[in-house]
Amino acid sequence: MQPTVFDAGNNQTIAVYISPDTGAEVDTAAVYAQIAADSRERAAAGERIVSVGAVPLRHAQAYLGREGSGYETKFAVAVVYARS
Repeated sequence: MQPTVFDAGNNQTIAVYISPDTGAEVDTAAVYAQIAADSRERAAAGERIVSVGAVPLRHAQAYLGREGSGYETKFAVAVVYARS
């Protein structure tokens, strides 16, 4: 999962990671494992995490007979990194 990176000024960047939409429930552990791997590489280059936020992008419809409103099939995570 390649992030889209934006220069946020003041030695900061915003990296937006978007999960693929497989039509199934998002595997959050896999998504955050990929973000952690990227963050380790960035830490070695002098960047550290300042903030993290997640936004659902696609929601599955409820299936007949299921209670609740379904599950997320795609979401984005924005991570703000600061350079030391």
